Amino acid sequence: MMQTENQVQSSITIDDAENPSAMVIDLIADLEGVDPVELSPPLYSAIDPDALDALFRFPKDDAPQTSGYVHFEYHDYEIRIQSDGEIAILNR
Repeated sequence: MMQTENQVQSSITIDDAENPSAMVIDLIADLEGVDPVELSPPLYSAIDPDALDALFRFPKDDAPQTSGYVHFEYHDYEIRIQSDGEIAILNR
């Protein structure tokens, strides 16, 4: 994981059956102590959830996967999703 001055609040790895957008919502809701549907503003105010899920959909075959990450801010947290499936939630 990238070193940063921000404290990691939560970190998890996506498996093949999970959508990164749903996992981000669940992680933030857990940190905030609320039900995921109570988060406001919705995730799509920060990033397109469908594009995020498509970007991190793992290939079903042995095709090489490109490396990289997406970094965005949502609900007073910094979210970093890496191509290896790791999601890190950091304080801003």
